[in-house]
Amino acid sequence: MAYYKKRHLIEALQPDVLILQEVAKKDISSAGHPFAAWTGSNPNKGLGVLGIASARYKVTEFADPNLPWHLPFSVDGLNIVALWAHQLNRELRYVRVTHQIVDRHSGFLSGETALLMGDFNSNSVWDKHHPGRNHSMLVEKLGGLGLSSVYHRTGVTGEGAEPTKTYFHTRNQRFGHHIDYAFLSNGVPADLMVGDSGDWLAHSDHMPLILDIG
Repeated sequence: MAYYKKRHLIEALQPDVLILQEVAKKDISSAGHPFAAWTGSNPNKGLGVLGIASARYKVTEFADPNLPWHLPFSVDGLNIVALWAHQLNRELRYVRVTHQIVDRHSGFLSGETALLMGDFNSNSVWDKHHPGRNHSMLVEKLGGLGLSSVYHRTGVTGEGAEPTKTYFHTRNQRFGHHIDYAFLSNGVPADLMVGDSGDWLAHSDHMPLILDIG
């Protein structure tokens, strides 16, 4: 991701909290913000969280190498699981990883205010590739915990039919997919904006998700 090259662009958005995938450990540890956490098996490419606003931050559980690339933490009472659904092995990959993470942290995510956010690397269009643990089943599972996708709350589009793409393979506009999400507790008001590819594609194959809660 080379966060150090894009830091000025991202921080210009004035975020309170940043969830960063494919980020180097040194970029997180040297950022100089009130809160910083990182997990991953490769120090040059992992999952990082930065807390920029003055708040009460707490990591609730440190990374498990058998269930990598997620970070559970809280910010002023909001429980958050930051996610980069990657591939540990042939069986535990992408949406299957997310199912296991959600099962592990179901109590943490079913609180009054909770958020699961990041790069899910999944969409309902690929359900047939993950029988028994697909994306549609994940949406249903999260719904049972009281969480819903902020992007889909308007009801304008259903799962698998999203006109807005969050990822462009090889930065090619023709190969866009919607694979990044923010699942927030129902009843918690929020707005979600996806960064425009015209502004961001030169810098990243993923568009930023900008979530405004409250």
